[in-house]
Amino acid sequence: MAKTQLRLAIFDIDGTLRRVRDPWIHLHHHLGVAEQTKDLLARWQGGELTYQQWAQLDASFWRGSTREAIVAALKTNPFRDGARELVNWFTSRAIPCVGISSGLSIFNEITAAELGVKKVISNELQFDGDICNGEISIKVNEENKGEIMGEILERYSVRDEQVAAFGDGTADIPLLRKAGLGIAICPSNDKVRSSARHVVGDEPIDRALAFVEQHFRVV
Repeated sequence: MAKTQLRLAIFDIDGTLRRVRDPWIHLHHHLGVAEQTKDLLARWQGGELTYQQWAQLDASFWRGSTREAIVAALKTNPFRDGARELVNWFTSRAIPCVGISSGLSIFNEITAAELGVKKVISNELQFDGDICNGEISIKVNEENKGEIMGEILERYSVRDEQVAAFGDGTADIPLLRKAGLGIAICPSNDKVRSSARHVVGDEPIDRALAFVEQHFRVV
């Protein structure tokens, strides 16, 4: 059977290309507010808060922090070994790379620029000048990555089977299942692992390219 032409790569960011899985909690620790926010996750999981309410409460604890102080947290969240090589394989072949992240655009835009990711859709922390005002615009939550992927494929005129997708968490399961080739990178649980066609369990993560080259035709 002829291989399908590869036309697009979709990446989760945190936990996939960078090692820290949850940039929100990471930023809480970095800014010294982890103790005050520790019950918010349980309140969302228990149905007491909507995702929007949970996110807004989280962001409210960053109010007054400078842009510089927030960006500094990214320096303590390194790229996974092989992340640069993995993305470069696609970009060097003129295959667009798009990120879908429930993390923060202030981090992801830096990551995208450093790696050559064409576009990242994520959540936008709001600032007044260089001071965080504690507000956030939610574009990506724990349940809508599949819907966003569908919009991206339509925008690029690409079919599901022409896409390679990479993710590590439960929110990434729709990406892994929808793509022609879904690869779990250091998956956070067995459900994620079983939702992917292939798994790369540890670094360097560019070992995933063996599966990409086996599955797709690349011109």
